[in-house]
Amino acid sequence: MRSPFCPVPALVLAIPLMLGGPALAAVFKCKAPDGATIFQDSECGPGSQPLQAPKAGNSPPVDLTQPLDKRFKTPEERDRLMAALKIAGLDLGMRKGIEFCKTHAAAHVAGIEQVYSGWRQQHAVAIGTADRLIEKYTTTRERADGVSDIVALLEQSLQTRAGNDAARNTDNCKSAPVKLRSFLDNRHTDIYSAVGSGR
Repeated sequence: MRSPFCPVPALVLAIPLMLGGPALAAVFKCKAPDGATIFQDSECGPGSQPLQAPKAGNSPPVDLTQPLDKRFKTPEERDRLMAALKIAGLDLGMRKGIEFCKTHAAAHVAGIEQVYSGWRQQHAVAIGTADRLIEKYTTTRERADGVSDIVALLEQSLQTRAGNDAARNTDNCKSAPVKLRSFLDNRHTDIYSAVGSGR
């Protein structure tokens, strides 16, 4: 039986392809209840802020008028952004999986939230660097397009798997923490070091 988190691997790899479609919504940079920075396609209430252009850093600014593949001075810069997009995709996928289980099997959400929180704490530096890289190399519109497209794909995939089978949804959410831990421990483990540190 497949967990509601099974679409995450394919969607994580699809994120770089999502940049550049038509804009569907704005992207907001918000604080989660646990203090984590999250990106979402709707306002998050008091304190929410639309994404701004990247702040000046130690490196020269990126020419965001260029096509995405022309914005990199070295192949390493491109590799860092691709790793950053995978990290952002994992984050978004886990949050959507948690929302799914809150709706379909609320009794089993704590385990999934614990895995997610642990992952964010363990990789806080890489996640922060990934956020900065995405802001540096992509436009606000590209970020909005990417988030909207990925959210739509995640929701479609989760709803397709959910169907109307409450027992199956409960089993999927119950087993999700173990499957998610295994995935995080064994797949795409190189992305955290690939983003590097700083800008």
